[in-house]
Amino acid sequence: MTLFLLKFGKWILSKSAVTLIAIALVVGGFALYLYVGDSLKIERERIGLLAEAQANAQAAYSRLDGIHSEIQTVAGDLESALGQLETAHALVERLEGFLSKIEYLFSTAEEKAAVDNQLANGRADSTRLGPLIDRLRGRNSELRITRAGLSEEARILEERIVKLESSSSEVAQYVDLSWETVRPYLPYALAGIIFGPFLLKAFAYYAIAPIFQRAEPIRFSKEALEGPSALDGGVSVALILRENERAWIKESYLQASDEHLDRKNRFVLNWQIPFTCVAAGLVELIEFTLQDATSSGRITASTQNEANMELSLIDIPEGGSIILRPSHLIGLVSTNGSPVIIRRRWSFVRAQAWMTLQFRYFEFVGPCRLVVAGIRGVRMERLDPEQIAGRRTNQNSTIGFTPDLDFGAVRAETFWAYFRGFNPLFDDVFRGKGTFFCQEISKGQESGPARFWASIRDAALKVLGV
Repeated sequence: MTLFLLKFGKWILSKSAVTLIAIALVVGGFALYLYVGDSLKIERERIGLLAEAQANAQAAYSRLDGIHSEIQTVAGDLESALGQLETAHALVERLEGFLSKIEYLFSTAEEKAAVDNQLANGRADSTRLGPLIDRLRGRNSELRITRAGLSEEARILEERIVKLESSSSEVAQYVDLSWETVRPYLPYALAGIIFGPFLLKAFAYYAIAPIFQRAEPIRFSKEALEGPSALDGGVSVALILRENERAWIKESYLQASDEHLDRKNRFVLNWQIPFTCVAAGLVELIEFTLQDATSSGRITASTQNEANMELSLIDIPEGGSIILRPSHLIGLVSTNGSPVIIRRRWSFVRAQAWMTLQFRYFEFVGPCRLVVAGIRGVRMERLDPEQIAGRRTNQNSTIGFTPDLDFGAVRAETFWAYFRGFNPLFDDVFRGKGTFFCQEISKGQESGPARFWASIRDAALKVLGV
């Protein structure tokens, strides 16, 4: 009942948390949508008003140019008319003068007719040019008034244009500022995106890796230890629980168990390393013990949700141990009833640790039995220095090894495999006499963003030895 209530409470909390996060994301996303939408709407209106003001200003300046040209034409015509009027007045005054009249009396008939014609033309010009000059002056005044009005209108339009140009929305301002800041660096960024990965990986492979692979290997035990053995393997494995034995199995991998076994929940496998257990998924375990010490019990572990996973049962005898990544551990059996001893091995000063970026290792000390999982199965390989100098394996495939092996790293076999992401920069290499375990396939089939985030997660867990 307690386990049920705990699971129900966990379910309620998880659902509530997911609901609150979903509501927050929806509200925040909708608020962002409204904010950006309003900003874009205001920006579109501003751009429309700016275009209209610029068009009106252009029309006003065009009209000003036309009026200015017309004023110049009218001024020229007025100046010409005033000159003609002055000439006509001078002619009339001269012909009507005293001396001209005396001279007129002594002139011939032909000379008198010419003088009369000139005087008539002068008087006609004076009569004609007067109204023309008045009209030109009036038109000139009208044009100057219109020009002053258009100049004021153009000034107002210019002020409006300046105000509209400086009143863009915050989104547009940030976009413009970002673009102006980033634009000079875009060619370099593009070149870095295209050529950067190749150059960095080439430098790591041909310059860095040859230096680091000269580092001394790690060996956690100088003495030879009792070797582990594989008892069972496949899609499912059977655990036989005997007298004084206790088993812990991940609930998600528990397929079947005998009814006469005692069960209780164990939230964390080992409270000395709680965060590691959480990261490795060693939480919410089911603990089994025998009700009757004279009987035995059978527990079946199976890959319930992952079709590409297979299990293997490894027996670690008394006097033996294994360095194991906890993320591959599904369950374990203590043969003496006490919790299995898990030693933490730190390695900060060794170049080997910096090569592989793994600074912590976990040693499971026997006697015990471990259930480990690997993609398409777990392979156990025994090494004998008399038969083989060493054996390398893909770093992503390694599950564990015995502490009496020399554990080192060598550069990936080919640059292309490393560049394409098929192989890490370094392969694990084991030398000496001992046993190591690896999964049949080094990694899953993720691609694209899923593969990227999976690699980030695996790298973070690898630093902690998980």
